[in-house]
Amino acid sequence: MVVFCDPVGPEGLVGADFAEVVAGLVGQDYESLQYLFFLVGPDDEVRQAYESHIAQHLPLAAVRKVEGNPGYGPTQNAAARLVEGDNGLFLFLHDDVCLASNAVSELVTELSRSNAAVVGPKLVQWDDPSLLQHVGMGVDRCGEIDPIVLPGEKDQQQHDAVADVFCLPSACLLVRSDLFRTLGGFHPGITFGGEEMDLCWRVHLTGGRVVVVPSAVARHRENFTSRQPLIELTTMSETHRVATVLSCTSGARLLPVFFQMLGLSLLELPVSIATGKWKQGLAALRATCGGVLQFGAVAKRRRIVQQSRLVNDSEVHHLQVRGSARATNFLRLRRAESEARRRESFVIAKERERRQRFSVVVGCMLAAIVVVGSRQLFFRGVANIGQFVPFTESWRSLAAAYRLGWWPAGFGSLSPAPTGTALVAVASFFSLGNPALLRTLAIVGLLLVAAIGMWKASVSASSSRARTAGLVTYLALPIGYECIATGRWGALACYGALPWVIAAFNTARHTDTARASDIARQGVRLGLVIGVVAAFEFSFVPLCIVLFGLWWLSGIVAGGTTSIRGVASIFGVGICTALLLQLMWLGNYVNSNWWQTIVGFDSGVGLHKGIQELASFNFGRFHLATFALLYFFVLVVSLGTARGERFVLALRGATFVVAFLGLAVVGDTRVVNAAMPDPAVLLTVVALGLALGAIAAVEAFDVDVKGRKFGWQQPASVLALCAIAVGAFPLAVNAANGRWNQPSSSLSSLLSQLQKNPVEGDYRILYLGNSLLLPAAPRTIPFGSTDGLQLGYAITDDGAATLYNQWAAKKTSAVVSLENTLQNLSEGNTPRIGRLLAPLGVRYIVVPLIDGSRSTRAQPLPLPQGLLSALEVQLDFRRQYFASDLIIYENVAWAPTLAQLSDAGIAASKNAGSEALILSDLRGATPVKTGFIPGRATQKLDVRGGTVSAAIPSSSRWRLEIKNQKVLSRPAFGATQAFDIPTDVPEHTVATLAFSRPWKHVLLVVLQFAMWVFAVFFALGIRIRRRRQVEVTLSSDARDISFGGNQ
Repeated sequence: MVVFCDPVGPEGLVGADFAEVVAGLVGQDYESLQYLFFLVGPDDEVRQAYESHIAQHLPLAAVRKVEGNPGYGPTQNAAARLVEGDNGLFLFLHDDVCLASNAVSELVTELSRSNAAVVGPKLVQWDDPSLLQHVGMGVDRCGEIDPIVLPGEKDQQQHDAVADVFCLPSACLLVRSDLFRTLGGFHPGITFGGEEMDLCWRVHLTGGRVVVVPSAVARHRENFTSRQPLIELTTMSETHRVATVLSCTSGARLLPVFFQMLGLSLLELPVSIATGKWKQGLAALRATCGGVLQFGAVAKRRRIVQQSRLVNDSEVHHLQVRGSARATNFLRLRRAESEARRRESFVIAKERERRQRFSVVVGCMLAAIVVVGSRQLFFRGVANIGQFVPFTESWRSLAAAYRLGWWPAGFGSLSPAPTGTALVAVASFFSLGNPALLRTLAIVGLLLVAAIGMWKASVSASSSRARTAGLVTYLALPIGYECIATGRWGALACYGALPWVIAAFNTARHTDTARASDIARQGVRLGLVIGVVAAFEFSFVPLCIVLFGLWWLSGIVAGGTTSIRGVASIFGVGICTALLLQLMWLGNYVNSNWWQTIVGFDSGVGLHKGIQELASFNFGRFHLATFALLYFFVLVVSLGTARGERFVLALRGATFVVAFLGLAVVGDTRVVNAAMPDPAVLLTVVALGLALGAIAAVEAFDVDVKGRKFGWQQPASVLALCAIAVGAFPLAVNAANGRWNQPSSSLSSLLSQLQKNPVEGDYRILYLGNSLLLPAAPRTIPFGSTDGLQLGYAITDDGAATLYNQWAAKKTSAVVSLENTLQNLSEGNTPRIGRLLAPLGVRYIVVPLIDGSRSTRAQPLPLPQGLLSALEVQLDFRRQYFASDLIIYENVAWAPTLAQLSDAGIAASKNAGSEALILSDLRGATPVKTGFIPGRATQKLDVRGGTVSAAIPSSSRWRLEIKNQKVLSRPAFGATQAFDIPTDVPEHTVATLAFSRPWKHVLLVVLQFAMWVFAVFFALGIRIRRRRQVEVTLSSDARDISFGGNQ
């Protein structure tokens, strides 16, 4: 008898279930039994206690310790090399199977009588032996299992006849040792899930019989998922099922069976989604498609199987279930559930249906409100406000910019492109040429992501009502809709991702019994979540670090039971993965202003909204936002009524609220002279903390308050429940707008008067003013104002701001030149600022005043003092548009981005310093290219002899080629670059402006792509190559066991 034992229990103690298992072994009436125990897992006090218990009750048993947990099949295969002889039988047993006293003797007798190869007992429920669990299993040609018995089916001797079955559960299998060795045992690549079907199928190919023996009875706990929650048994079982079918099916039937599996998987997916079993359907489809990727491993496995095949496929097919076992079982199960509901008592049925209906009804109501509130965003589009810029670039352009090594934001810089551009390029590729829909889904879809994540984050709650309360609270708080209304995509992404981070933390409670690969997989999944958000909002990384510290600290203070080591392991892997996924872009944050680069350049002064406005998540667009304060009352009630794990959850929620609301107040009042992340980003964690408090309050009402002695807890809990419902009322009110109160028009409509790619040549737009109002990621500099408000500035190419402009431009020589020019503007040193901006290609200066979302006519954001007066006195600035919401100046001294310089311009380009530029006039320059795209490697220019100026920072990587002759660049105007073309080159000569990408950048792009692919495949459990066979390392390989002899 070979027992696979995974010790689980209180520290230093043996679990009660395992004690019953051992007692069942001791009480067997079969005399010729020898015992071999495999103890897997860490060598801790629990495993030592199990070893002592075995030695006490079965002193002659052999015990082998196994390093780690290589899986059930690979571990049990070790018995073949430890036990000598081929004339015996192997009885493989789980450690949660308790055999009846005559079970072994009945199995041995029937195996001999029926001349069977494999036999197994009738398995019944552990706690109620009158309920059947398994009497063998049927299998169809696609490997789908037909369990034969229904859930909850009573044992009325209806299955007590010895019968041939296709498959038996691996929980208890009696196998002939010679055949087991001939077949090579369980497949070594199947760790968990599917090992019994693979073995029994191969037994049938040899002509052996698989028989169930109902006279042998065993109780089976069957709680693998609760003991190993990090192992995704559904995904693994589906993968192993497909591999087994493809390996054991004959060549003539292989293609029809494969397409049958594929068709059934496609049909099953919508059904599984509709019935709430989407993981099952998705796992089946993914496993079927993944079978093609495993072609090499399947072919090798088929060759091994064919060596032992003794019967043709038709005989095996005769033993299989006709049609689809899964479809048949689904219909049978639905009928059984209907019959069970008809027979159960009216009160029990109504109570169960009410609980199920409550969560479904609330979920449907929330979904309807979100759809109604977002309807105009789908029909009329999202306004171009804040970070909601249009996706005007194609996926090819974004991918080219990412590969190039030249980041075109601002004036451009020799640096890798942000990771976010590559992610948008991939998403645009799969959007089938509909970037507007992609942008809308990337905004509204985050509400759905947040809802699903919140439901997963509350999976540890004991009731669906508590989980529903957390979901309602998180979606009812104004923060997500304020982000939509004010164009804060980074904060909205944090709002959607935070529940998934908490869900990852919750899995840490199960890491003590998990394998290292499963812990790593959870960490990589967390890293993908953090990495995707950090690609657009890098402040999410330090936010998650603080969040982890508070989660860990509050758990210790409250005496929580969650494994600290497990949380640290998962988070450590996650944060390292997230940083590696940003490898190319990380260098952008290595500078003297690294903190401001991470959190964003702010205006230097607080908004002074006040703690009440911050606590109610009120940014001015959400009506009745003060209702959100009700959820603080719910949080306080949860702290007073919750006990045990519920109090730990409430304390964690309160810790998040206090800490991050405090940080938001610090940033709002600017009591500390340090930049803080956008207050909306910080308040997303406050919303998460309030949702955790709501979960704890409802769960505490059900467990800790209801039915107890009357006190203040009962009325307070009832009021908390009412507050959760009342607090959600403003959500319906704000949904009526259809746009979540997002302004229907924006500054971008006024900026449409600034042409893109005009015939006069390409140009740049300089945005000046409050950093919160600029349509591109700003940088800030002091502007001499006494109130400390700094001047925000941003540079874009002609036309509307694009995705490229959503990351702050790197500080280059051109940026330094611009900042020096703005300093001269601040100090009033010269009225010829336009000439200083001309070499940089700046044609328009735009000062946003009111955008309708963050700055309104009722509450306008201030401008740095003296900015407008300083612009008014400039001789080269012509006021083109003046209104209460926007001011536009044209720089009449501008020069095109790519320009053929005049003689005066050539002379000026060779000088550096503002004094020389002030005396120079570049207006004689003519464009050599219209539609210049800095993110493209090669572009055609129309040149002649002279000097071509390029308003991009000087870099030797840029070169000009004229008739296969290279023209090297030189610094120009002290900030940009120019190309001196021989004077004999005639007019309208076609030249090629090319950028030579660094080979190190090419290697980094390949490495970055490989890391993302590996992370996604590893997180999803997808394998291109076959799984490496697990080596089982035992404490001893001594062969001191043999059939027919004693130890």
